[in-house]
Amino acid sequence: MKSQDDRVIAAEVIASLVARMAGSFEGEWIVMMQRLALLLVLTFMPAAFGLPDEAVGRVVSVISGDSLGIEMLIADARTNNIDSIKLANIEAPSTVTAEGKAAQKYALSLLKNKTVYLDINDNASGPRNEWSQLICVIYLMDSEYRPVWPPVNRILVDGGYARLIDDKKSEFNSSAWWLPPPVFPPGEKRDLLKAMLEGGPLPEQDTLAGSSSPAGVIMGSSKKGSVLEKDSATGRMSIGYRT
Repeated sequence: MKSQDDRVIAAEVIASLVARMAGSFEGEWIVMMQRLALLLVLTFMPAAFGLPDEAVGRVVSVISGDSLGIEMLIADARTNNIDSIKLANIEAPSTVTAEGKAAQKYALSLLKNKTVYLDINDNASGPRNEWSQLICVIYLMDSEYRPVWPPVNRILVDGGYARLIDDKKSEFNSSAWWLPPPVFPPGEKRDLLKAMLEGGPLPEQDTLAGSSSPAGVIMGSSKKGSVLEKDSATGRMSIGYRT
């Protein structure tokens, strides 16, 4: 999903109109009126965000403050059954440090076994980074299966457990995470997830080729590519990035 902020665009248009209407005023007054128009639009105009629901999954492993293992419940063509996720535009300290251990512990308390929406990177360079992690912005959900604002990426930054970074491989505009809550429209995946988890009838959808399941209700890719591997001796889960 392309991250867009229609409020900023509207504010710029209004500010431009205000500047034209205020041509008879001194330059300082024009600047003040432009700033006032921007403030009013950003405050009172709801954001028009697309749904961040390209995939839905359950957090099964917290590798660090910014890296997760997620089991897909509603998959996307770019996801695997259990996939390695890198939270977009943020960086948490290494887990060999005390700060990194604290970030991992916080992320674990926030996300372990939680079902989340995934907004997957649409950058031209591809959805994954050099370690084959899927770059995502993720959202918790409320009791009605609606995305919760703000995204988890911002929550970790606000808590002091990660910092913002300028990732050239990411399409996301992280400054939009600090805008007032957007209005998310109803979505098919929300209805599908609700039916899956509550045992209701699945919405009518086209089926995928070679599958009798509704489109998207595929537990990730059928190819071997799980990034979480269980040690037969210890029973512990470890992460192994794909090549």
